[in-house]
Amino acid sequence: MAPSFSFPLPPITADRLEELYTVLGVHRAVVFDLASTSESPEAVRDGYCGAYLSFFETCGLFFPIPEAIFNILEELGLSLTQMCPNFLRHLLELLVKAREEGLLFGLDELRHLVLMKRNNQNPWTFLMSPRPSHQIIQGVPYRDQNWREEFFVFKIDEASVGSFDFSRLPRYWAEDIVHSGRSSMTDGLWGLIGALRRGRSYWSSFDHPRI
Repeated sequence: MAPSFSFPLPPITADRLEELYTVLGVHRAVVFDLASTSESPEAVRDGYCGAYLSFFETCGLFFPIPEAIFNILEELGLSLTQMCPNFLRHLLELLVKAREEGLLFGLDELRHLVLMKRNNQNPWTFLMSPRPSHQIIQGVPYRDQNWREEFFVFKIDEASVGSFDFSRLPRYWAEDIVHSGRSSMTDGLWGLIGALRRGRSYWSSFDHPRI
């Protein structure tokens, strides 16, 4: 279990949560709530999950959260709130590109294309960056300021996570992930990179309709 850390409260206002419905178009079947003084990104009430508003405002995440994201987090042993916005952007962009090209894409493919490492500026969270010569998308922001400040919780149900069994994700934060080491270039990997680079390959093109 990762050590706890202090978290500033109140992290978000009810008006800002309302904007998830009115501005970002989230269906009102998804239930949001303010975090209590005893909750943090590391631990929230039973039946709920924590998230950051920046995930939806600047990273393109939406509800129900795609099962492909949860599947990769499960294999990595990470919680949703351990992703930095940078991590989520890279993950979303690659999943979208793979879907557009009709390719299967999971953790094995992800590990060949990116490096994942702990974020020293925000304990127990993780960053993602392309491996050298493996970059697929241009213009992805690397670091965000104050992205953890607007933290909230949402109810775990079909409206928010679809049919994914949320008990498969860890209850406690992981201190690290298993690293895959070097990635050898093969014909298959070159083919994957070439396919994913087709079409629109700038982060600014990943709007809500595309994602």
